[in-house]
Amino acid sequence: MDIDVSLLYEYFWIFLIAITTLLIIYSIKISKKVKKVLENQALKRGGNVSGFFSNLKLTFDHDGKKVILSTFPGSRYTSPYTSVDIDIDNLGNRRLIIYEESLMFSIGKSFDIKEFQVGYDLFDDRFVIKGNDEQFVLNMLTPSFKTDYLVYVHIILDLH
Repeated sequence: MDIDVSLLYEYFWIFLIAITTLLIIYSIKISKKVKKVLENQALKRGGNVSGFFSNLKLTFDHDGKKVILSTFPGSRYTSPYTSVDIDIDNLGNRRLIIYEESLMFSIGKSFDIKEFQVGYDLFDDRFVIKGNDEQFVLNMLTPSFKTDYLVYVHIILDLH
């Protein structure tokens, strides 16, 4: 029984093109769903949606501040996430970053990488807190904030 290699080669390319087409159609369908949700929020908040495909952004004003909500679909190596950017008055150019503890930061801690401790073991063990003004960081991280923040597993706070 002889198998025609050229025929297999043709079927392989047809199969590859069909799978690629299905993936593109699926991605467009998901993008349209996300865009519809963002457009509904834009109508509620008097904002607008910009971008295309996986780079959608909702922009609106809240209490006189510009808010930009962006979605990122993720990839094979990164999780999908939503980013909210808000313009703030930061006269002292203070910076506060909170992100979940990971293996790399656990290794970094053993080499004395600078981070703040807030005196709440459950919070300190789970998150890495960095900033350029220790008193500002401690004032921002109120007990209710720390308790509420523990509920959210994969949130990164970056205030600058």
